[in-house]
Amino acid sequence: MRLQPKSETGVDVAERIKSILETRSLTLYQLSQRSEATYGHASLYSLPHNLYYGLKLGTFSPSLHQLFALSRITNYRLTDWLHVFGFDLEEIPRLQTLLPANRTILLDSSLSNPSTLIPWFRDKSQDAIPRIAPLSQFLEAGPLVRQRSLLEMNKQRFLYAKIGFENDLAFPDLIPGSIVRINPRLEGSFQEATRIPSAQLFLVEHGSGLSCCRLVVSGKNRILPVSAQLPYAHVELQLHREARVLGTVDLEIRSLTHVEQAQVPKDLAKRWKPAGLPRGNATLSRLLCAARLKTGLALREASAMSRHIATTLNDEHYFLSPSSLSDYEARDIPPHHIQKVITLCVIYAVPFRTFLNTVGVPAEKAGQEPIPDRFISRAPAVAFDDGGNEPREHEDHGFLGELLRRCDQVPVFLLDAIANITGLASPSLRSFFWIGGIRNPLHPYLVNGLLASVDRHKQKPIDSRSRPPWQQSLYIVLKRDGTYLCGPCGMENGTLVMHPDAEHLDLQEQFRNHRDAEVLGQVTAILRKLL
Repeated sequence: MRLQPKSETGVDVAERIKSILETRSLTLYQLSQRSEATYGHASLYSLPHNLYYGLKLGTFSPSLHQLFALSRITNYRLTDWLHVFGFDLEEIPRLQTLLPANRTILLDSSLSNPSTLIPWFRDKSQDAIPRIAPLSQFLEAGPLVRQRSLLEMNKQRFLYAKIGFENDLAFPDLIPGSIVRINPRLEGSFQEATRIPSAQLFLVEHGSGLSCCRLVVSGKNRILPVSAQLPYAHVELQLHREARVLGTVDLEIRSLTHVEQAQVPKDLAKRWKPAGLPRGNATLSRLLCAARLKTGLALREASAMSRHIATTLNDEHYFLSPSSLSDYEARDIPPHHIQKVITLCVIYAVPFRTFLNTVGVPAEKAGQEPIPDRFISRAPAVAFDDGGNEPREHEDHGFLGELLRRCDQVPVFLLDAIANITGLASPSLRSFFWIGGIRNPLHPYLVNGLLASVDRHKQKPIDSRSRPPWQQSLYIVLKRDGTYLCGPCGMENGTLVMHPDAEHLDLQEQFRNHRDAEVLGQVTAILRKLL
């Protein structure tokens, strides 16, 4: 886990809890008595008076209800108490980006801890911004800032989704595994469309899950999600009863390391009967059952994903057997171990706050104050600079200001997932290139591009012209005059040749390899605007 060292023992945790309670003038005995007086002696919320002893022996693991009581009595945030016990909720979106998704899922972007310190940047120079250049040319490591200072910059609320392998109606405009941003303010912009597919891509929620697709308005309050290339069944949906449009897809983070073609499962290739949208509050069993069906997972598949999580986090408590998963769908009793709750939220794409509300421990009724920094580590695993503990003012000029304006929002919740998305073991400023100034892109997926991650170890270009555009390899090329190119390329009899798409053949260039130009590395991921 990121915030708690692996070597920390139950004795260390017990001592930390004791120190935190002292800041509220509480002893463990008083805490236990107050939890019993508030919730009842044998309730799920009751905190044992021998909690320290259980922690030291390694026999005690708090439940959600006990942590909720601890949070409410001390008025310290529930997420901070989770950190004290070694649970980092920001692992949820990181694991969601790491694991394959059968169906499109919404990522839980609400789990960023405002008090956590993260490395940030500052402008290195005020020179003119070139068309393509490494970020290390413009930016340098700056002080540590708290996540709240970046969250406050986000003037607009966005949703984020990961495209699934089995319901990618937007393929090849969006490929399986891509992370897309959805603008909820534009959810009704399709209403003026004619009976031809919309130019924009929308995220639609319906009884069978989520779909990123183009829409055809087929009648009053009736829409038809359509696929441009794959044989998905065309099923008409009634707005507000059978479907809701969550917004317009305006940005894509596309990984190019393991590109695969979308698949059309049998249940989506044939006409299926639309179900009504869920209404009202669901029980835990219904929530989990509906979530699993929307993710397209069988119980054994879900169990296999939990095994992957347990292996990744080196903790067997994250594993869920098929029989355990079946029991949770049959009963309304949540798992005792927090690890299993996190696993359920990851594999079924259930927002953590939704899970809390469903089991009766709403976060808004828990404590609201942060635990003091001296009791909980909020620094990143690796800091770029000595930094400070307070947020800094973010400049609105220079390259950093331009980048932030173009992006509209800093997706803080994805910071721990950068290595997963880019396929780079140790991403740094040198690993990322600004491509936002390209005027004549050599490849369609570079249109409106902003950033590209580059693997500098892969400098031998592969000619991929025989592949479809979504499967072609892209490279960063450094010319002798110090400028850069980005696009497909290959070696032909010792000559480095750029291969633009069919619409830009006039832009083809060739160079003497290592004399006029050289390949710096292969592009592993692209951040591009779609609107």
